[in-house]
Parts: sequence; C-alpha cells; structure tokens
Amino acid sequence: MLDELMKKKGGSSKNVVVSPVSISMVLNMLASGLAGKTLDQFLEILGSKNAEDLNTESSTIMRLLAPSSDGSNDTVAPPRFPSSHYKLFLDMHRIAPRARSPMSYVSNRHRQYEEEPSIPKKPEKKGLVFNFVNALWVDHRFPLIPSFQKMASTTYKARVENVDFELEGERVKKAVNSWAEKETKGLIKEIVPPESKLEPPLCLVNALYFKGDWESPFRASKTCHKDFHLLNGETIKAPFMIKEDAYYSSYGEFKDFKLLQLPYESDQGMNKRFSMYIFLPHAKNGLEELIKKYNSDPTMLQPKRFRLQRETLSPLWIPKMKLSYDFNTKRLMKEKGLTLPLDPLDADFTEMVYSPFDNVYVGSILHKACIEVNEKGTEAAAVTVGKTYARAAQAKRECHFVADHPFLFMIVEDSLNLIVFTGIFVNPLLD
Repeated sequence: MLDELMKKKGGSSKNVVVSPVSISMVLNMLASGLAGKTLDQFLEILGSKNAEDLNTESSTIMRLLAPSSDGSNDTVAPPRFPSSHYKLFLDMHRIAPRARSPMSYVSNRHRQYEEEPSIPKKPEKKGLVFNFVNALWVDHRFPLIPSFQKMASTTYKARVENVDFELEGERVKKAVNSWAEKETKGLIKEIVPPESKLEPPLCLVNALYFKGDWESPFRASKTCHKDFHLLNGETIKAPFMIKEDAYYSSYGEFKDFKLLQLPYESDQGMNKRFSMYIFLPHAKNGLEELIKKYNSDPTMLQPKRFRLQRETLSPLWIPKMKLSYDFNTKRLMKEKGLTLPLDPLDADFTEMVYSPFDNVYVGSILHKACIEVNEKGTEAAAVTVGKTYARAAQAKRECHFVADHPFLFMIVEDSLNLIVFTGIFVNPLLD
C-alpha cells in the first residue's frame, strides 16, 4: 500500500514522518459532529462502534499527553485502538507532498486578535518536554451545536474562538501561524501558507511538540561520516552517531528485520515513558518489503507485539536525522472509501454546526510533521488541520546494529503503546 512512496523522484525517495496521534485527534473530533450515513461511513473506516468510543479514546490520550493544571498527569488505562487506525496511519505514507492549498483560520470577532506575543526564551529544559493541544476556529455565521462545543472544550481541551473569516482573514492567518509556531516551539513556523484564502465555517487544529533526551546520550565527539546505502544502490556519506563500547538495550532479530528500542529520559513525577523504535531491514534494499508486510498486517505496527530482550550491542550506528513532511489526507480518505464527509451534497455535520447554507463538508485535512534526531536526543512536532467548507531476559550475547540503509522508525509512548510519530528514513541528505 506504500508503493507510491517508494517511487523515485529525481533519483531519490522521500523521507516521511507523520504523527498518527495528531491526525487521530482531529478525525475523532470531526466524527463527533457527524450524523446519519456520514457518521456510519466514518466509523466503519476507523473501525469503531460509535462516536462515544472515539471520544473515550481521545479523552484517555488527552489525560496522558496534555498537561494538567498542576503540571502532573494521572495514570490512565490504555486506549484500545482498532487495528484499522494503524492501517490508516501507515497508508498516509503513500501521499506525495501536497501542493499548498487554502485553509481557514481566523480570530475572535469580538476583539482585535493579534499574533501570539513573542516570549523570551527560558533556559533549555532537560529531560522530557511534551506539548499536545487542540484549537477550533468557528465563523460566527455558523454557531456550534452546544453539545459539540461542550465536548470540544471538555474532552479535547480545545481552545474555541468565534471569528469572522471574511473581515479578519489575513490578520488571523498570521495569528494562527504564530500560534502553531509557539505550540511547536518554533519547529513548524508556517502551517497556513501566504497564498491561502480563509473560508468558513470552521477549522480544527491539533499541535504536538516532543523533545526527549536519550537515557544514554551519544558522544558528539564520536560522530563521524560513514557510508549510507540508498534504495537505488548508490552510496553516500552521512553523519552517524556511534557507540563503539557495549550498549545495553532492548533488541530483537526477526525474519526480515532487526528491532531496536532507544528509550528517552523521563522527568521525575511524570507517567510518560517514550522510546524510539527502529525497524532495520536485513537487506539494504528491504524497506519496501517491510512496508508491504505492515500493510498486510497493521498490528505489526505495535512494538510491544515483539518480545524484545535486553542485549549488549557493539557497535551501534544511528544516522543523524532531520526531516519534515506535509500532505493533505483528503485523497487518502477517498481511496479508503471515506467519501460522504467530503461530499458537498451528502455530508451531514448537523451535530457540529448550525448552517445557513445547504451543507457543510470536509474540504481538507492537512498535516505537517518534522523531527530532528541528534546525539542528545530527539525534537519533533506535528500540526493537523481539519477544515470544513460550506457550499454557497536470556543469556547475554553481543549483537550489532548498524543503521546504514533505509529503515522505518517510531516514537512510542510505552505505557499506552501509543504511536506518537512514525516515519521512514531513506536519505540522510534530504530534509
């Protein structure tokens, strides 16, 4: 299902990173405003029984990932995502980078809504930093259904703004870009492109920021350029983070790949436990076959399915990574059979807004994610926008892990087995 991603463009494939949990949050919020056949189709594609189940999953995620008022987090039970969620997220890798398209963001019509004020930088915080927030901009001509507004504010902790798309579009476009930049600590600076036209009735936004230090950092003095083998058979020089001494970590060798867990350091008092998982094919050109296996069995996306053992690794080579990716999931939704929410004539959003026009429908669901991995740890961010339109322990052995060819990676919250970021890394010289 990911064949398009493997196609060459200018002799090279694209690096890809997406945030399943960010996309899931927007899809679940959209589902809460659907009714009738539109809701039925949406639930069938997502593999859920009803919108209440999706809201329960989202509430669980928000309790874990969104900071509480006192800065702590309660222990929560894992959400039970249907396997179709994982399949949908992996299929998102198929979408080619999108052309810039219009989106809708606006300000509060009852006050002058300026850009987010710049905040002096605080001393860099060590350990784990995680930010996960939702926002909803609503044109004043399309008031929210009270039950939906309550759900958005309580379950999704969403900031809700009543706005005027027609009169304040350009001003608020800058404000929303500033909001996204602030929430992602500057990693995503422009989620609304300059040429975009703001249109009613509303847009949903989820922003996610992750920064984690490795439990066992790499020494920058050991980083050096080594050969990296591309899918087309060429070899390039790229910077690798290297541990030559014995490194003790969770590791497994399977029929077609190796799997390594690299845990991040956690702050005291936090229940979040994050790790990066790297799925490294045995064959240097084996990424395509590995992706095909995942497409045939979506549950393989869950790292805890594999019983990793604590092993001694020597040497350990991981390329430094810096990549970003953005796309519109509308095409994917159509291919998966999710057509009614996109149809101006048949979409039913009567549980979300009061509309003075014939109908409200999904115009686009836009997503952008970026990630940087270095000797100290990982910094990553994602923003997802859903926009609607209105028509008118074994005996120890020494192993090695040399990631010198394309691989699949994930950042997972281990207590929930929740995939926060997933991607494929094919070329260290591409962003």
